[in-house]
Amino acid sequence: MGCTGTIGDGADEGARPEGVPPASFEPAPANMRRLLGRQYVNTVEDLLGAAAAEAAGPPGDVALNGFDSIGAAQLSIGDSQVVDYEASARAVAAAARADGTRMAELSGCVATGPDDAACHRAYVERFGRLAFRRTMTDGEVDRYVAIAQAAAEAYGEFDAGLEYATAAILEAPSFIYRIELGEPDPYDEGRRVLTGTEMASRLSYFLLDSTPSEDLLDLAESGGLDDAEGVRAAARDMLEEPKARNAVGAFYSELFKLRNLETLGKDQGTFPDYNPALAASMRGETLAFIEHLVFEEKGSFEALLSAPYTFVDPTLADFYGVEYPAGETGFVQVELPSEQRRAGLLSQAGILATFAHSDGSSPTLRGKFVRESLLCQSIPAPPNNVSTVLPPDSEAKTKKEKLSEHMENPSCKGCHVMMDPIGFALENFDGIGKFRELDNGAVIDATAEADDLGAFDGPAELGAALAEQPEVLECVVRNFYRHAAAHVEVTGEKVAIAKIDAAFAESGYQLKEMMVELVTNEAFRYVGVAQ
Repeated sequence: MGCTGTIGDGADEGARPEGVPPASFEPAPANMRRLLGRQYVNTVEDLLGAAAAEAAGPPGDVALNGFDSIGAAQLSIGDSQVVDYEASARAVAAAARADGTRMAELSGCVATGPDDAACHRAYVERFGRLAFRRTMTDGEVDRYVAIAQAAAEAYGEFDAGLEYATAAILEAPSFIYRIELGEPDPYDEGRRVLTGTEMASRLSYFLLDSTPSEDLLDLAESGGLDDAEGVRAAARDMLEEPKARNAVGAFYSELFKLRNLETLGKDQGTFPDYNPALAASMRGETLAFIEHLVFEEKGSFEALLSAPYTFVDPTLADFYGVEYPAGETGFVQVELPSEQRRAGLLSQAGILATFAHSDGSSPTLRGKFVRESLLCQSIPAPPNNVSTVLPPDSEAKTKKEKLSEHMENPSCKGCHVMMDPIGFALENFDGIGKFRELDNGAVIDATAEADDLGAFDGPAELGAALAEQPEVLECVVRNFYRHAAAHVEVTGEKVAIAKIDAAFAESGYQLKEMMVELVTNEAFRYVGVAQ
């Protein structure tokens, strides 16, 4: 009864050095995840060159909880995928041998004969370190040198040894999987801190979508990534590389389903102008727009929803009815035509076409996209006993009028009231994003109101309403984190992720700065004990 002090683990907290997370931080269990398809190909290109990358054929990705990375961490592979990995490894190794340049560079020596074990060893040690993203053990080196020697002896050629050793390394779990299990945290037995080379791997695949460079591995092994400031400095350097732009583009192409544009099944009778070339231009517009905001203007995420300009190539300029600047090539910045009421991401043709039906617009699909991808809210699938077909005998003309009647059904209203009003604001754009003023002969009314967003009219006001929502800005962080960590955040990580939210706000919602803060955060640098 006479004691004083703090009940609980307060003494432990006080003993922790600066930078060590509190005991309340409990990260999700560590996982091993396969390289995504694009990461596999990028890694092969960085290791063995463009010809080898063209020969690569990894198994396809499967999204889980909305992200390929989560699927890669949680879904096991079957026999057919094992066969695909073997075939890809053999094809890549054969292409690298045919080219020869990169293999010779990696071996760093001139072979004295087919059985030159020293040269085989030099190649295995250097290529294996880059492929496994860590220094190989002596046993691993011996194993792959033995494969090289056996192949060289069988075929009477030194390079045959390099080819077979390369194929074997590319089939190994240490290449196919990102093994980031950490080492024990001396301050908390319930979690682990990533090693330097594991941190290099996680950092590089998040920011560059490819394997860490030799210089980054050197930095990691010398202790340069052992604290947040070292990681921060490395991240800033990496974000200046051209590959960082490609990685951000690939992330948003996945998140916004833009990679599906070329294969969308649009009804050619309704939309005869829709073709793969136009689809590619639509995807290019949004990615050029995002790249500009993140890397050139250092713009805020709010501008993503409200910018009065976009980027077009000649194909998309014709589609929008704007003049393509003379003497230019590729995607160039243009002001959006004010009479079309376009503003920001939500009025770009690629988004509008992706979230629409094959023969017309869909306020429901567009509203669902905003709820799930921009607000991180979950919309359940309709019950099996509920018809999703609009009443055919309705006197309503516009899609908005028909859906407003549909929402009167109590079994439909709960979900549709969340989605449809958002989509009503985008009804001036048809199923491929073309501007229109009439729907089925009736004037389109783009006004709407949602309980959490208020009233809005058209994409500009909708974007402004969304930009004011804290949930939208928090969702930006959640999406990046789920992709980077390959899991949906758990309760024990939420306090740490809130720090990223705060840093994002302090930066003026600059996406580039948010990525730097994410990789320096404990939620990125620590993992839980693997199950």
